[in-house]
Amino acid sequence: MSLIINKIKKYVDNYLRYAFIIDVIVICILWFLNSNFSIIDFQQNDKKTNLDLINNIIGASISLAGFILASLTIIVAIRSNIKSKSPEQAETPLELFFSVGTFKTIVKVFRIAILELVICFVVSYVIWMISNNLSNGFIFNLLVSIIFLMSVSTIRSLFVLFLLIDVGE
Repeated sequence: MSLIINKIKKYVDNYLRYAFIIDVIVICILWFLNSNFSIIDFQQNDKKTNLDLINNIIGASISLAGFILASLTIIVAIRSNIKSKSPEQAETPLELFFSVGTFKTIVKVFRIAILELVICFVVSYVIWMISNNLSNGFIFNLLVSIIFLMSVSTIRSLFVLFLLIDVGE
């Protein structure tokens, strides 16, 4: 059982290290497979509905980026109040958590999530601005990709945040 848990931890660590690249690769693979083998039968909306969804995504992506930025600010503030100690000298779970180098990983995960959400915002806004020149199918593909990217970046950030909360208790 311990071997399985260690493998899962290794996969999670690798995913967190290369999150953005893996997310983009997954999106490309899914669209390739779906366009060639029709794995998922997406119900395409009309162009007006897709543009309404993009308007919602523009607001949601900025709101989520702000939430993650606020979480990162709180984590940095907590870190600044904890003395740097080696793992052997740590007296509390938070001191141990911040002493083993995971602080940089936490910051990196949140930075990547903020970057992904800002990219989602910019791409959504550009799509909305030039929507008259784009086909509905292309807009729909980008819409699904953006929703996927927003979802995984938010879930990843919440995963790390909940790990931090569990350590603090």
